[in-house]
Amino acid sequence: MNFSSLSSFLAALLLLSAPVRAAEYQLFARSNLVAWCIVPFDAKKRTPPERAEMVKRLGIPAIAYDWRAEHVPTFEQEILEYQRRGLGYFAFWASHEDAFKLFEKYKLHPQVWQTATSPDAPTQEERVKIAAEKTLKLARRAQQLGSQYGLYNHGGWGGEPENLVAVCRELHQKHGATNVGIVYNLHHGHDHVNRLPQALAAMKPYLLCVNLNGMTRDGEKLGKKILPLGSGELDLLLLKIIRDSGYRGPIGILGHTMNDAEEQLRDNLDGLDWLVPQLDGKPAGPRPKPRTLKTASAPKPDYWAVEDAAARAKLPLYQTIPAATPAELTPHNGWPAAESYRTWTRSHGGDANERFSGLTQISRANVKQLEVAWTFHSGDGKGNIQCNPVIVNGVMFVPTVGENFVAIDAATGKELWRFKPDGRPAFRGITWWPGRDGAGERLFFATEENWLYALDPKTGQPVESFGEKGRVKLALGARVAPGIFGRTLVIAGFLKDVEAFDAVTGEHRWTFHTVPHEGEFGHDTWDQLPANAANCWGGMALDAQRGIAYITTGSPKPNFLGMLHRGDNLFANCVVAIDARTGKRLWHFQEIRHDIWDLDMPAPPILTTITRDGKRVDVVAAVTKIGNTLLLDRVTGKPVFPFRLRRAPTSTLPGEITSPYQPDVELPQPFARQEFKPADASERTEEIRDRVLDQLKSAQFGWFLPLSDRKVTLFYNVHGGAEWTGACADPVRGRLYVTANEVPWLMSLLVNDEPRFDPKAKPTHGEEIFRVTCMQCHGLDRMGVGVAPPLRGLRHRMKDAEVAELLKTGRGLMPVAPPMSDEDLKALLDFLFLRDRPAPKGPPVKPERPQFVQTGWNRFLDADGYPACKPPWGTLNCLDLNSGKLLWKVPLGEYDALKKQGVPKTGTENFGGAMVTAGGLVFAGGTRDEKFRAFDADTGEELWSAKLPWGGYAPPATYEVGGRQFVVISATGGGKLGGPTGDAYVAFALPKR
Repeated sequence: MNFSSLSSFLAALLLLSAPVRAAEYQLFARSNLVAWCIVPFDAKKRTPPERAEMVKRLGIPAIAYDWRAEHVPTFEQEILEYQRRGLGYFAFWASHEDAFKLFEKYKLHPQVWQTATSPDAPTQEERVKIAAEKTLKLARRAQQLGSQYGLYNHGGWGGEPENLVAVCRELHQKHGATNVGIVYNLHHGHDHVNRLPQALAAMKPYLLCVNLNGMTRDGEKLGKKILPLGSGELDLLLLKIIRDSGYRGPIGILGHTMNDAEEQLRDNLDGLDWLVPQLDGKPAGPRPKPRTLKTASAPKPDYWAVEDAAARAKLPLYQTIPAATPAELTPHNGWPAAESYRTWTRSHGGDANERFSGLTQISRANVKQLEVAWTFHSGDGKGNIQCNPVIVNGVMFVPTVGENFVAIDAATGKELWRFKPDGRPAFRGITWWPGRDGAGERLFFATEENWLYALDPKTGQPVESFGEKGRVKLALGARVAPGIFGRTLVIAGFLKDVEAFDAVTGEHRWTFHTVPHEGEFGHDTWDQLPANAANCWGGMALDAQRGIAYITTGSPKPNFLGMLHRGDNLFANCVVAIDARTGKRLWHFQEIRHDIWDLDMPAPPILTTITRDGKRVDVVAAVTKIGNTLLLDRVTGKPVFPFRLRRAPTSTLPGEITSPYQPDVELPQPFARQEFKPADASERTEEIRDRVLDQLKSAQFGWFLPLSDRKVTLFYNVHGGAEWTGACADPVRGRLYVTANEVPWLMSLLVNDEPRFDPKAKPTHGEEIFRVTCMQCHGLDRMGVGVAPPLRGLRHRMKDAEVAELLKTGRGLMPVAPPMSDEDLKALLDFLFLRDRPAPKGPPVKPERPQFVQTGWNRFLDADGYPACKPPWGTLNCLDLNSGKLLWKVPLGEYDALKKQGVPKTGTENFGGAMVTAGGLVFAGGTRDEKFRAFDADTGEELWSAKLPWGGYAPPATYEVGGRQFVVISATGGGKLGGPTGDAYVAFALPKR
């Protein structure tokens, strides 16, 4: 429906349904307005007195107060500042007992607003009943305060006007909760505009407040969910509908964007002043120009400018984010319970991701006696497993290399059942759920075909009542284990975003955008929005007591090309805390601003407990690729130690705008090298050192040095520091154990100056060969897929003979090409070097932004294939989180050839991760030498090792069956380290007595 037809349709509905309005009632007068959403969404972060003074200055008589955890200490000050200025405390968002006690103290009766719930049930009658029952407790509490209780439309079933009316009627008629009404928000009603007259007529008996904002057709789909009043296409029409509905209650003016709240409110007031006279047929006059709305008339940035290094050098060398004070740290609340550390119900141990076990049968004293208890071969192929298993009631649940999902007798290794889902299952995570509300236990995992499955653990069959016969479609895929709070299942997206579903029914609950949409906090930190960025491939944790989900996010995209995503790029490279009930951001903490080095936060966050100033406090820890550990208060997100930032170098590339500051953290101490220096050059032999130093002459390197199109850039951490396997933590002692890599990488950019060719032209013979032979790894556009390098610009860096030789021999992860005739080889080379088609006509068109491509992921290796830096190349590290000090660091893994030469243990690049036990042991695999090891948790001394059938490239787990403790690890090889692949899981235990 286009705009004119939509307008006609709404106008016709008005004629049919609108009652005669009371002309004398000034619905949109200043005296009837309420300021809403101006606390957590204010870019200036005003204090209570500053906020109250602002509203008073604007002539708005009342405030609807929303808040976040950091505002709880100022609840009382907020009340007092309103009283001093004669402002009304009109409404309070959601619930908090501290606030309710203050309302009783000051004899206040604000409306209490809460998102309407969206239950799932077979019938509408049952849904209404459940929603009413879930609302009743808080509605009764509001009654005790003498307050009205407002059901707030916020999407889903509970956001539909007709359902809100049905819930209100149920509460009024069957429960006597006559204080319950509806708070209706236009910005959550984009789908209601073509039936708004009927919806308002139905809601009118219960309406407590109507909140306005600018509205345009398909606004939410177009990223224009929240506009200033007067900026939307539908504003005048919708104001007429609201006025003529006969509604005579307060009107909320929205400040729900991360602009300056005063500017946002002024924009809405200006728009309202422009619209209201038109309701009575008066001339429109000039449309106001919003202060907060980006307009097409704004001058375009110069995307070809080069940063001013001299101006950057004038900035102070350091900035510091202060640490939380002792009083601000959140006391330990007793979760997780001690007995939960004897189970392994979710990949990484449980919702906290600590990979800590309270089992002590295997100890420092007897670990040398460990032997293979059983080996399970899936028998369905060869491949790479990266999933930490789940073990419940003596049964282990795991994916296989043949893309099956199996249950194994955890005592014997015998297969119990097998299920074949659609796509590779449980890439990096599984969650077992005990069930509730009449639903039985379930196993949840995602597949690479973007399905979230729910299986019956006893039979291995899909739970038919969940979603579409046991599965629901994920919008952007997932690789990690979900977390579950109550019956809300939260799962982090592989491409971006976080979704939540009802764990019983599969009904979609909410989506959190990791790349914020227009009107959302952080949207202005991107100058254009990528389809894939700030993804959650590392994992998530969930505080099951507080109902907070924590995610760690990846880099902006595309990697290395920051001129295509200018800005600080929230929520990339962040720890984000999300309310599991609503999907709302509680807080975030960003490590790297505007990441142009592919330095994701790759690992799942860990919820653990430490001791500070003699008190046990709850924290979240996140280990990063550059070797930092972000240690943050779990409720407020404030750092436990001061977080230092250092002035960063500028870029020489046109169009790039780097962040002025990047992390230069002192505590917790970094566990990996963060800057390559000439002194790091390998000294294995004098000849190797000389060769490495010669190569350094043609490279550039330095702390957070941006990539260049002039020289190759050398830096650590592309594969960590920490990797996706992350760390483990001992919550009793406040220690963290993390496996890390210290291997340098060579990166470069090249100008993407290829001419444009007709996409409709018939493929040449060489292109047809490319599509069969090379496209799977290098992409149809030749820009590269994953670690496979782009082939665009190949003519600038290779010759025919070099490419022909590479096709014959292969290199690294590139396999040998299939045999081809000389004629086919020539055709392929002509295609790759742009010789098989006519040059385009006309002069080249200068793009809006500079066009570069990155030339692949290349380790900096010496002539023998070892890392070209001094060891250690892979390490196991122990951090005391209580003090932030690194207690010990030992090499992890070794090369047999170097060992025979008498070279001390070097460590190897590793992808496995560690597990710690109350028996004083740290177990870790993941090394190139395919060994599984146990270390003394106090000293780092290696106490035991065993050769696996193939590399163990996933974290281990431990469990107890029949009084016997087992330690298990997947042993399938492959993955990022390459090498032979297999199909095994291997369990170790002490000899039977």
